[in-house]
Amino acid sequence: MDAVRGAVFVLAGGLIWVLWRRHRYPGRWTFTFSLRYESERENLAGARRRLRDIKQEAHRQESKAQAELDAHKASYERKVQALEQRIAALHNPGLGDRMDQLGELTLFEHIVLVESADERKSIPLAALDVRFDTGQRIHSVYLTQPDQQVHRAKYPHYPATEEQERRFDEDQVRDFAVRIQNAVARENAFRADLPQQLAQARQELKRARNDTASRDEADARLSQVRARHRDDPRLKEAQEALERARERWQALTGRLPPA
Repeated sequence: MDAVRGAVFVLAGGLIWVLWRRHRYPGRWTFTFSLRYESERENLAGARRRLRDIKQEAHRQESKAQAELDAHKASYERKVQALEQRIAALHNPGLGDRMDQLGELTLFEHIVLVESADERKSIPLAALDVRFDTGQRIHSVYLTQPDQQVHRAKYPHYPATEEQERRFDEDQVRDFAVRIQNAVARENAFRADLPQQLAQARQELKRARNDTASRDEADARLSQVRARHRDDPRLKEAQEALERARERWQALTGRLPPA
């Protein structure tokens, strides 16, 4: 069975080659295969090769110039996009990185997230007043916003009636309150420095948008390469030589071969 398959593949390959050769060198079978017309076939094949080689060389050079232009465009766009994203992040920093969590409070870089059975809300750290207070049964962390709204986070430390209720050590809650205070200090410094950071980022974005020299040079090189190949006298000569070879074949066989 394998031998049969092999023979079939060989026959199929041979048939494809015959059809291809008949297409490339049309006319009677003698013109296509006979050694008598080998020089005529080689003349036509050589003209085709010369034109193909010139076109392939032009394609390689244009592809290289195009790749350089694409690389400069991508670099330009990445730089501009990164600065645009930086400015957007300065305008709207969002939550920021998660820093710590205790009880119902989760501390992020720019906010404190409150998650309890009664509510879920975000409290901005900017200008937030943070105070720790201890009590007989419950430690408290008071978060007072600039508009004087107050949130009290409760941390039970006395044995509760519900056995499953979590209890918190005083030092643990105090340390967490300090971490919030330090985050507030960083946020206030960030907000104070924000106008300067925005101004600097906008200047950098303006310079990046105007910095098109490398991209423009690569674009000009590509245009020059295309123009040089379009006006290449070798291309015109090779095309004319191929047309003459095709006409000679037609005069010989009565059939015009493909280019």
